[in-house]
Amino acid sequence: MNTNSPLKSQVTTQTFDWLTIPSLVEFTNKQVTENQLRWWLRSKQSNGLGEYTRTIGRKIYINKTGFMKWFDQGAV
Repeated sequence: MNTNSPLKSQVTTQTFDWLTIPSLVEFTNKQVTENQLRWWLRSKQSNGLGEYTRTIGRKIYINKTGFMKWFDQGAV
C-alpha cells in the first residue's frame, strides 16, 4: 500500500440546462426563431412542451435537453 501518493482532486463540471427564450434561439443557431418558440409555448399544455418549461416570475425557462427530445419527436 502506497501512502505517499498525493490525492487527486476531483473536478466536476456542472452545467445549467435551463435556457431563456433568447438563449434557446442562440442554442439552435437561430434555426428556431423567437416567434416560433413563443407560438409553441402558447400551446405548451396541448403539444407536450409544457413538461420541459418552468416559469419563475415573468421569465420562462426551457430545458434544452427536453426541448431537443420534444423537437426530435416531431414537435407535436
